[in-house]
Amino acid sequence: MKAIPENIKIKLQNYLDGKLTSVEASEIEKLISQDENIKLSFDNLRTIDAYLKKQKLVEPSKNFTERVMEGLDSYAAGRSFSLRNGIFLLVGVLVLTGLASVLISLGVFDTANSLNLNNLVSTNYIKKDLPTIPFNGKLIMNVLIMINLAIAFIVLDKAVLKPWFERRMHV
Repeated sequence: MKAIPENIKIKLQNYLDGKLTSVEASEIEKLISQDENIKLSFDNLRTIDAYLKKQKLVEPSKNFTERVMEGLDSYAAGRSFSLRNGIFLLVGVLVLTGLASVLISLGVFDTANSLNLNNLVSTNYIKKDLPTIPFNGKLIMNVLIMINLAIAFIVLDKAVLKPWFERRMHV
Protein backbone atom coordinates (compact mmCIF):
# COMPACT_ATOMS: atom_id res chain seq x y z
CA MET A 1 0.00 0.00 0.00
CA LYS A 2 1.57 3.28 -1.09
CA ALA A 3 1.35 6.45 0.95
CA ILE A 4 -1.45 8.88 0.21
CA PRO A 5 -0.45 12.54 -0.05
CA GLU A 6 -1.49 14.69 2.90
CA ASN A 7 -3.55 17.07 0.76
CA ILE A 8 -5.64 14.13 -0.51
CA LYS A 9 -6.22 12.96 3.07
CA ILE A 10 -7.43 16.43 4.01
CA LYS A 11 -9.73 16.54 0.98
CA LEU A 12 -11.15 13.11 1.91
CA GLN A 13 -11.94 14.36 5.41
CA ASN A 14 -13.47 17.55 4.04
CA TYR A 15 -15.53 15.44 1.61
CA LEU A 16 -16.89 13.41 4.54
CA ASP A 17 -17.70 16.62 6.40
CA GLY A 18 -19.44 18.10 3.35
CA LYS A 19 -17.08 21.07 3.09
CA LEU A 20 -16.09 20.70 -0.57
CA THR A 21 -17.61 22.44 -3.57
CA SER A 22 -19.42 20.28 -6.08
CA VAL A 23 -16.43 20.39 -8.46
CA GLU A 24 -14.00 19.31 -5.70
CA ALA A 25 -16.42 16.63 -4.53
CA SER A 26 -16.67 15.15 -8.02
CA GLU A 27 -12.85 15.13 -8.29
CA ILE A 28 -12.58 13.25 -4.98
CA GLU A 29 -15.28 10.77 -6.04
CA LYS A 30 -13.34 10.15 -9.25
CA LEU A 31 -10.10 9.56 -7.25
CA ILE A 32 -11.91 7.16 -4.91
CA SER A 33 -13.26 5.14 -7.84
CA GLN A 34 -9.89 4.99 -9.63
CA ASP A 35 -7.36 4.40 -6.80
CA GLU A 36 -7.75 1.39 -4.51
CA ASN A 37 -5.51 2.92 -1.77
CA ILE A 38 -7.57 6.10 -1.68
CA LYS A 39 -10.77 4.04 -1.59
CA LEU A 40 -9.45 1.99 1.34
CA SER A 41 -8.37 5.14 3.18
CA PHE A 42 -11.75 6.74 2.53
CA ASP A 43 -13.58 3.64 3.83
CA ASN A 44 -11.46 3.75 6.98
CA LEU A 45 -12.19 7.44 7.47
CA ARG A 46 -15.92 6.84 6.92
CA THR A 47 -15.93 4.02 9.51
CA ILE A 48 -14.11 6.17 12.05
CA ASP A 49 -16.40 9.11 11.33
CA ALA A 50 -19.52 6.99 11.81
CA TYR A 51 -18.17 5.55 15.06
CA LEU A 52 -17.31 8.99 16.44
CA LYS A 53 -20.71 10.40 15.52
CA LYS A 54 -22.38 7.63 17.55
CA GLN A 55 -20.36 8.47 20.67
CA LYS A 56 -21.91 10.67 23.31
CA LEU A 57 -19.79 13.62 24.42
CA VAL A 58 -19.11 13.65 28.14
CA GLU A 59 -19.66 17.07 29.65
CA PRO A 60 -18.22 18.08 33.03
CA SER A 61 -20.69 18.95 35.75
CA LYS A 62 -21.77 22.58 36.13
CA ASN A 63 -19.76 23.09 39.32
CA PHE A 64 -16.67 21.22 38.11
CA THR A 65 -14.40 24.27 38.12
CA GLU A 66 -15.49 25.35 41.59
CA ARG A 67 -14.92 21.85 43.02
CA VAL A 68 -11.46 21.61 41.47
CA MET A 69 -10.47 25.04 42.79
CA GLU A 70 -11.77 24.21 46.29
CA GLY A 71 -9.78 20.98 46.21
CA LEU A 72 -6.63 22.86 45.22
CA ASP A 73 -7.16 25.40 48.01
CA SER A 74 -7.64 22.70 50.64
CA TYR A 75 -4.61 20.76 49.31
CA ALA A 76 -2.37 23.83 49.57
CA ALA A 77 -3.65 24.62 53.06
CA GLY A 78 -3.05 21.08 54.28
CA ARG A 79 0.60 21.06 53.16
CA SER A 80 1.84 23.83 55.42
CA PHE A 81 3.64 23.13 58.68
CA SER A 82 1.90 23.74 61.95
CA LEU A 83 3.59 26.38 64.07
CA ARG A 84 4.63 23.77 66.64
CA ASN A 85 6.18 21.46 64.01
CA GLY A 86 7.95 24.40 62.42
CA ILE A 87 9.50 25.38 65.74
CA PHE A 88 10.62 21.78 66.38
CA LEU A 89 12.19 21.60 62.93
CA LEU A 90 13.91 24.95 63.39
CA VAL A 91 15.28 23.93 66.80
CA GLY A 92 16.55 20.64 65.35
CA VAL A 93 18.37 22.38 62.51
CA LEU A 94 19.91 24.91 64.89
CA VAL A 95 21.04 22.19 67.35
CA LEU A 96 22.68 20.29 64.47
CA THR A 97 24.41 23.48 63.33
CA GLY A 98 25.60 24.16 66.89
CA LEU A 99 27.00 20.64 67.27
CA ALA A 100 28.88 20.93 63.98
CA SER A 101 30.32 24.28 65.08
CA VAL A 102 31.47 22.83 68.41
CA LEU A 103 33.13 19.89 66.65
CA ILE A 104 35.00 22.26 64.35
CA SER A 105 36.14 24.45 67.25
CA LEU A 106 37.41 21.36 69.13
CA GLY A 107 39.59 20.49 66.13
CA VAL A 108 37.94 17.17 65.29
CA PHE A 109 38.37 17.78 61.57
CA ASP A 110 41.93 19.11 61.72
CA THR A 111 43.73 15.76 61.40
CA ALA A 112 41.71 14.06 58.67
CA ASN A 113 43.08 15.47 55.43
CA SER A 114 42.79 12.52 53.07
CA LEU A 115 40.82 9.37 52.49
CA ASN A 116 42.98 6.33 51.72
CA LEU A 117 40.88 3.92 49.66
CA ASN A 118 43.40 1.10 50.17
CA ASN A 119 42.43 0.94 53.86
CA LEU A 120 38.71 0.91 53.08
CA VAL A 121 38.53 -1.60 50.21
CA SER A 122 39.60 -5.23 50.39
CA THR A 123 42.69 -5.80 48.25
CA ASN A 124 41.79 -9.44 47.55
CA TYR A 125 40.07 -8.50 44.31
CA ILE A 126 41.92 -5.34 43.33
CA LYS A 127 45.67 -5.79 42.88
CA LYS A 128 46.53 -2.15 42.07
CA ASP A 129 47.02 0.54 44.66
CA LEU A 130 43.95 2.73 44.92
CA PRO A 131 44.31 6.51 45.05
CA THR A 132 44.23 8.61 48.17
CA ILE A 133 41.54 11.30 47.98
CA PRO A 134 42.52 14.59 49.65
CA PHE A 135 39.83 16.67 51.33
CA ASN A 136 39.52 19.46 53.83
CA GLY A 137 37.25 18.37 56.69
CA LYS A 138 36.86 21.90 58.06
CA LEU A 139 35.78 23.21 54.67
CA ILE A 140 33.22 20.44 54.21
CA MET A 141 31.77 21.02 57.68
CA ASN A 142 31.65 24.79 57.13
CA VAL A 143 29.72 24.24 53.89
CA LEU A 144 27.30 21.91 55.70
CA ILE A 145 26.82 24.53 58.44
CA MET A 146 26.02 27.17 55.79
CA ILE A 147 23.50 24.85 54.15
CA ASN A 148 21.89 24.18 57.55
CA LEU A 149 21.67 27.90 58.24
CA ALA A 150 20.02 28.47 54.86
CA ILE A 151 17.52 25.70 55.66
CA ALA A 152 16.95 27.28 59.08
CA PHE A 153 16.09 30.63 57.48
CA ILE A 154 13.70 28.96 55.02
CA VAL A 155 12.00 26.99 57.82
CA LEU A 156 11.81 30.12 59.96
CA ASP A 157 10.14 32.00 57.13
CA LYS A 158 7.74 29.32 55.85
CA ALA A 159 6.85 27.47 59.04
CA VAL A 160 7.06 30.07 61.79
CA LEU A 161 6.93 33.68 60.60
CA LYS A 162 4.40 33.30 57.76
CA PRO A 163 1.73 31.50 59.89
CA TRP A 164 2.34 33.89 62.78
CA PHE A 165 1.86 36.99 60.62
CA GLU A 166 -1.16 35.46 58.86
CA ARG A 167 -2.84 34.90 62.23
CA ARG A 168 -2.10 38.48 63.28
CA MET A 169 -3.65 39.81 60.05
CA HIS A 170 -6.89 37.91 60.66
CA VAL A 171 -7.30 39.09 64.25
